[in-house]
Amino acid sequence: MTNERLAYLFDRFLQEQCSPEENRELSALVLNPQHEEQVRALLGSYWSQVVAAKDSVLMPDEEAEKMLEKMFHEPLKKAAPVKRMRWRRIAVAASILLAVALGSYLVFFQPSKETKEVVKVEEPAKDVKAPETNRAMITLADGSTVYLDSANNGQLAMQGNVKLVKLSNGQIAYETTGGDMLTEMKYNTLSNPRGSKVIDMALADGSHVWLNAGSSVTYPIAFIGNERNVTITGEAYFEVTTDKSKPFKVSKGDVTVQVLGTHFNVNAYDDEDNIKVTLLEGSVKVSKGQSSLNIKPNQQAVVNTNTVSLNTNVDVDLVMAWKNGYFKFNRTDLKIIMREIARWYDVEVNYEGNVPLQLYNGDVPRNVNVSEVLKVLEYTGAHFKIEGKKVTVLK
Repeated sequence: MTNERLAYLFDRFLQEQCSPEENRELSALVLNPQHEEQVRALLGSYWSQVVAAKDSVLMPDEEAEKMLEKMFHEPLKKAAPVKRMRWRRIAVAASILLAVALGSYLVFFQPSKETKEVVKVEEPAKDVKAPETNRAMITLADGSTVYLDSANNGQLAMQGNVKLVKLSNGQIAYETTGGDMLTEMKYNTLSNPRGSKVIDMALADGSHVWLNAGSSVTYPIAFIGNERNVTITGEAYFEVTTDKSKPFKVSKGDVTVQVLGTHFNVNAYDDEDNIKVTLLEGSVKVSKGQSSLNIKPNQQAVVNTNTVSLNTNVDVDLVMAWKNGYFKFNRTDLKIIMREIARWYDVEVNYEGNVPLQLYNGDVPRNVNVSEVLKVLEYTGAHFKIEGKKVTVLK
């Protein structure tokens, strides 16, 4: 059955008069198997006009490919083992060729005219870029969500007399204004997903929190009452404004860090064996159940299932490398490293065979592709394979 619209658009295409919308419509019509015979006839008619003075009556493979390249605005990549086709089969294969042109599939055709088999195989990317943007979001007290990557600078929300704003440097801040004071505790949650740059936020009391990828913090819009309580998942660094009348508490499950005014880092990812609280300035008390520990600067509280223990041999530069834009390894176990890579690049990590037992050292900027990080590890004997968003640790 002849489709008049297809013929009309094909003619406009040959005259280079198709609009972008018409070209998309033409592509869809060509891809429809019901139009196979008509597409074949249109291509044949076109070719007979072009080569009227030549002996050949067959449209060469190269010419058919050029026609489709122009139609789909992509060069056809020669992805082996794609077999060349006579023009008479181009119409049948148009949809497959389009996929090849986009680099997404490898196509195989049976030699029989009656049977055409298509095998779809993903062609994975060979590298993964570091996060280029921040994809964090804030869930407000009313349940609505503000996506920070698409939000303009300026006021994002007004909750009582507290204004949520995005500053020109990308920082998020809560500012108290005139108006009705909040009389009940209301909470917001800042979530920073895997594969997202570090996000910096100023709370209503002036305290600052930085969130690593794959982390979240839940906090009051305004600190009402005698305490300042927040909860976290993942990893966060805090610089807490001093207020002796209102202790600042950070919780993860039944683990609590209590401070007055101080700088400290909390690593509390669910896939890590322990929660680690590292103090840079001031003093904090770390508690779990009946067990508690006061730590001083350059010390670390390590919280496991039953106890809170003290680590005095702390590499603070290693702990804070994520906030300062680096991966830093200092006799670090490979599985710990790969978990950090998985969160930052939002990749899946698999292991082929046993995990190498050696420990690793090195410093790498976090703004490079994942392959650059893996090269540092390969200097000490590890080997990796990157397939799209999957990294495999080889034997």
